[in-house]
Amino acid sequence: MATHPLSRLPATLLLLLSTIFMFVSPPQAALAQAESDTLTIILEPVHVEAAHSSTTLDRATMSVTTLHRTLSDRVSRKAATMDELTFMLPGIWVSNRENHALGERMTIRGMGWRSQFGLRGIQVILDDIPLTVADGQTVLNMVDPATVQSLELLRGPSATFWGNSSGGVLYMKTRPAPDSPALMLRSYYGSFNTWKQEAHWHNRIGGIRWNGYGSYYQTDGYRDHSDANLIRGGLSAGIDISDYSTLDFRVAYSGMPDARHPGSLSKLDAESNPRMAWPGHVNTRSGKEFHQWMGAGVYHHDLETGLLSVTAHGITRSLDNPLPGPYISVDRLAGGLRSTYDMNNLPFDLQVGGELKFQHDDRRQYNNEGGKPGDELTTDQTDRVNSQALFAKSMFHLDRLSLSAGLRADRMSFTSDDYLAGEEGTRIFTTVNPSIGVNYRFNNVTYYGNLSTSFESPTTTEFKNRPDSGNGFNPDLNPERAVGIETGLRSYFSNPEISIDLAIYGMRVSDQIVQESLTDGVAIFSNGGNANHFGLESHIRMRPFPSLLLELMYTWTHSVFAGGEFEFEEEYKGNQLPGVAPHRAGGVLTLDLGDHTFGSDLEWVSDYYADTENSARNDSYLLVNGRWNYRGARFENWSIEPFISVHNLLDTRYNTSVAINAFGDRFFEPGSSRSIQGGFSIQIR
Repeated sequence: MATHPLSRLPATLLLLLSTIFMFVSPPQAALAQAESDTLTIILEPVHVEAAHSSTTLDRATMSVTTLHRTLSDRVSRKAATMDELTFMLPGIWVSNRENHALGERMTIRGMGWRSQFGLRGIQVILDDIPLTVADGQTVLNMVDPATVQSLELLRGPSATFWGNSSGGVLYMKTRPAPDSPALMLRSYYGSFNTWKQEAHWHNRIGGIRWNGYGSYYQTDGYRDHSDANLIRGGLSAGIDISDYSTLDFRVAYSGMPDARHPGSLSKLDAESNPRMAWPGHVNTRSGKEFHQWMGAGVYHHDLETGLLSVTAHGITRSLDNPLPGPYISVDRLAGGLRSTYDMNNLPFDLQVGGELKFQHDDRRQYNNEGGKPGDELTTDQTDRVNSQALFAKSMFHLDRLSLSAGLRADRMSFTSDDYLAGEEGTRIFTTVNPSIGVNYRFNNVTYYGNLSTSFESPTTTEFKNRPDSGNGFNPDLNPERAVGIETGLRSYFSNPEISIDLAIYGMRVSDQIVQESLTDGVAIFSNGGNANHFGLESHIRMRPFPSLLLELMYTWTHSVFAGGEFEFEEEYKGNQLPGVAPHRAGGVLTLDLGDHTFGSDLEWVSDYYADTENSARNDSYLLVNGRWNYRGARFENWSIEPFISVHNLLDTRYNTSVAINAFGDRFFEPGSSRSIQGGFSIQIR
């Protein structure tokens, strides 16, 4: 197992990280008030479920951000894509391609930058179901952002908690708060022939806690050849088996019967004709169709010596993906089993556990004939991934001080059967990932420091392509690894209501998986291109008046290539990682005037590069959005709330995302012009 020496991090950053506790302190006025009114600063213990442990937010030794959506926000914010929920969270950046066939791009502190579709390097969990499968790939289409009630974000390497592909963790919950309406129906229609119907329901019937949702979304899209429709739904049930045990079940479906892929454009085309689709994608009817089912069961049993938790989940997915050239079909079966035991009879917190994951992909590739599979079968293979893990996490509490430590060992095996070539291949590797952290609480302020690690395995396709064109997997390709160190503070004050989240970090990524060359048209991957990531993350939320809420966010991310073992990487040394904006800032203003709520969002993204050579740059942009909803139409046990939302109020011309290292310099994916949506929500108590 390769190590990650901290000595590679710049000495100045290490010095700053080790001394920040000496210089960061809350304002004296705020401290004076906290000392005079201690009752107002006591917070409800919020458990950090993204860390999959009993750790509470006030004792967490890592950078974690939580978001709890208000009813007004769930009514007036259309939340068609994840960027609408995450744009104000420090450290994470979801750039909306406005292309449902590809989905959003997501990076956390620059991790995940190389993904061309879906997500890589980041762990995503929805209602205890990992959407990230065994080899580290994540498909985000399963999530309807409008149904998300709350989320948690771990911003640093988190392999101790989740294993493979945990450069960061996004944990989302759709279970409604107890004061939510029993039934909520929402409908809206807007620009580009976009409309959506939603239903959310929860109740307790016969001792069983029920929660369900369903939605249908359709759009023609801003660009040509970008229409899509999505169907999503889910149902969960929870029951108390005894005074000491509970059992929860969940089943969910997501389907995209049709989504067109407009492709990326050159800089000139994106500026002069942003609504156009690339002709090659139109001629081949490029797009995607998928159907996916998920199921999970969670069992908790409170024993005299601790809490036993067992979670099992399964996923089935069928995909048809016509592209310029190939027509790809994949049938996937994936799932896993996780068991943990939290001991409560020790002088410290201790959790031990184990996890199993599996993935089975049947992949076929044909030539694309007008959006249909042709008669030339070029790929017919089955890929299997299995992983096993053991882990332990502990936390010691000494008055205001908390110390944490964790260790996880993973074993992964990759197997591929190529039926056309009659070849088989197997790769097995093991990895051990530790983490340590400290938390110190002083009045209203929590200081923390953390050192953690993560790893990211190659995908089965990256493993299989060999530079010598031989059989089996590439014997020289290994997982990339990261070590990160961070420190920061979280503070909460009540008069006026204000919360502050501040963090600085450094991270070293070794043996990045990069595309080294093309051999007979096949991409060959290797471990090269180390990278250094440094940054500052800040977020402030304040309510100076009962009717006014203000949020501000600024994130600085400095992610650069740091050389590697291969000659071709030396020319990139010092270049910025493509697809990672160095600066991002945002703001939200919400004003309640009687029964009217007005909201405005502001998001600014600096310019950034679209290729590893740093020869193509995406320009900076500023987006302003607006929202209004009316809560005055209330009746005995139900109400109706009309709302209007406006996206890109200033009609800014911008590119919402880039295709990294795209062929023919077609890097740019234009964002939509000003759009308006209007609708209503019906709530039944």
